[in-house]
Amino acid sequence: MPRIPTFTETSDFTPVQRRVVDAILGKRGGRIPGPYRVSLHCPEITEVWHPLGEILRLKSTFPLRLSEFTILLAARGMDCDYVFNAHMGIATKNGLPQEVVDAMAKNQRPVFADAKDEAVYDYCTELTEKKIVSDKTYQRALDLFGAPGVVELTALLGYYTMVAMTVIAHEMALPAGVTPPLTRNR
Repeated sequence: MPRIPTFTETSDFTPVQRRVVDAILGKRGGRIPGPYRVSLHCPEITEVWHPLGEILRLKSTFPLRLSEFTILLAARGMDCDYVFNAHMGIATKNGLPQEVVDAMAKNQRPVFADAKDEAVYDYCTELTEKKIVSDKTYQRALDLFGAPGVVELTALLGYYTMVAMTVIAHEMALPAGVTPPLTRNR
């Protein structure tokens, strides 16, 4: 049960909330995605948050496989079942091997067949676990993705860490009948 009331598509909204919700519904097929169901308590934040997420996730220079992988790494780093569950199917449908997702869910290092997958994993894991990226890992990511790619990778990881924090802090539940996919770090 969430700690604060959540909004649905049929909630009573203030005029500012209504404007923000209408923009979200128009881009999200008539639904309000999970984190926005609580962030709408601060519609001005949601109004800037939503477009940033759209840019980072859907207008990325990375293929969807790598951006969804990064989202899973943010969820794993925060032990956030909600975000991990919401994105694991999208990641595998876009080419991330199921074995990689399964290993991450068990909090194990995956075996990688793709150098880009491994570079993303190492970069994101170092940043979330150690709070720093080694020179070697940074240079590998820079060599593979260029400066704009490393900046985007960092922003995507940070954005979905914020999403995971929102979900965790407000105790948003998984959909009914869904088993938590993650083995806990804490």
